[in-house]
Amino acid sequence: MRGLTLLTATILTFGYGFAAQAAMTVDRAATIRRVAGTVDSANPTNDANRVWYGGMLAPVTVETTAQPKCTVP
Repeated sequence: MRGLTLLTATILTFGYGFAAQAAMTVDRAATIRRVAGTVDSANPTNDANRVWYGGMLAPVTVETTAQPKCTVP
C-alpha cells in the first residue's frame, strides 16, 4: 500500500509540474508577442507602458534659473 501511495504522489507531482511549465510557456509567449510590437515613434504616448529594450534615447537637459537663498559674504 505504501508503494501505491508513493507512486500516485510521484505521478501527481510530475503532472502538476508539467501543467505549470505549460502554463508559464504560454504566458511567456503571449508576453513576448505583446511587448515585441512596434510603436510609432512620432506619437510615443500610444503605448506608454511598453518596456524599453534598448536603442538611442534623446538626451535630457536640466536648466534652472533660481537664485540661491543663502548668500555667503
